[in-house]
Amino acid sequence: MKKSLYLGLAALLLPALVACKGKGQQAAQFAWQDEDIVAVAFLGYYDSFGEFEQSPSYPRLTKTFPQIVEAKQVDTEPGREIYLVVPRDPMSTLAVNEAGSYIPEDGPAVFYRSEEGRPILLLNNWEEPNTQIVCTDNQGRSVTYSPALDRKSGKLRKAAQQGVRDISLPLPEPLKGYTEFDYGEDFDGNNLGIRVRLEAGAPVLTISYAPLANIGFDEDNFRLNDGENTIYGINGVCKGVFLGTIGQDYNPVICALMEDGTVKMCSVFYAVHHGGPELSGVLPGFKDVTGFESGGGGPWKDEESGETFYEYETIYALDARGGRTEIPYFVNYGTYYSKDERYIYEATLSPDWNYNLVCISRDEYAPQEGYAGWFFEKEAGDSVQKFSFSRYSRMNMGDEGFEYDYKPLSGTFTAAERGLSYEISLAGSDAFPSGLTFQDERLLEKSIYDD
Repeated sequence: MKKSLYLGLAALLLPALVACKGKGQQAAQFAWQDEDIVAVAFLGYYDSFGEFEQSPSYPRLTKTFPQIVEAKQVDTEPGREIYLVVPRDPMSTLAVNEAGSYIPEDGPAVFYRSEEGRPILLLNNWEEPNTQIVCTDNQGRSVTYSPALDRKSGKLRKAAQQGVRDISLPLPEPLKGYTEFDYGEDFDGNNLGIRVRLEAGAPVLTISYAPLANIGFDEDNFRLNDGENTIYGINGVCKGVFLGTIGQDYNPVICALMEDGTVKMCSVFYAVHHGGPELSGVLPGFKDVTGFESGGGGPWKDEESGETFYEYETIYALDARGGRTEIPYFVNYGTYYSKDERYIYEATLSPDWNYNLVCISRDEYAPQEGYAGWFFEKEAGDSVQKFSFSRYSRMNMGDEGFEYDYKPLSGTFTAAERGLSYEISLAGSDAFPSGLTFQDERLLEKSIYDD
């Protein structure tokens, strides 16, 4: 989804800040210095502009930076950091070029170029800086800069030359005691090599192949890098991380505390086998969280000794009101299938409440549509569970390749008999048909692709 609305800025007749009216204030509001040519603000980590616009941070950021609403969106792919770039001179020429190790042999791509002096939103930088902005004002002064964060300070990296004003809001103060966690050792005293740390408002997961192989993991099936791994699905800024276990055995789970006091989570072992790692959506029912702790779950009392034991470990979120709420974990995760006359539907539900649905043509055996989003338990019964879901993206494969839209859609589905079948109920003409029954792939007597 790209915006093309024009944002006019009144010309700045003096290099010093002057009192203006109307849209000219959007450039004049910054405390410009004489040498400044462009202003840049880091807005947070987002997987797409669609997620940014749907995030809780969006209303707050647009009040601080009104330029966001009508700024031109420039997606450099791959990217997960969003920057606002505002030229000081409304007659400036602004270009966004490919940079870094991503440049192909035939030269760098030009992602954007305009002589309107229009503000832009730039989605860039997956693992490293991959873009370069060049801004030239009407007096011929020019600055070249690659927007990126200094991971240690959490501030913008300094420009190669003067001319860039950092207008970023300060990152939230990291929560004391929740900036780095080591998962610890197995029963034999071997460190499992699983760590998470907070780096400039983003959680970073580190895994080590060797100790995981020692406890039964097949290195050939690893889907994560040995070493550091970028966690995506942040869609905001984090101020704390925690690493504990949920279950009766080793099952490391990351909890991320967001800047607004809400919580997201990520199953490490699921990511090791399936790729990612990816945080859940904002877990419902958690507000003003101030920390986490590990503890026992499912307590039972031994009648002879009078001692209380716990059947499994779990994680609790602690909030400002003194509450202690257990982090939910979806135990019936897996891949489920359904089909009708046109499509085969493949739905993947993860333990950290993410879902992906691929609709595959029965004629061409190629993906035609795909959906991604979050789901959460809404009601739990003896034999039927009810879930709510929120879709954040839709993919369509057309004649010209993949197309995406980020129109949000919400609905419910039910799960019967411990997740062995799923009744899908959706609304909207662009959603897949309602009334489908999905079956666990482990229950299929033959391939879903066989008639």
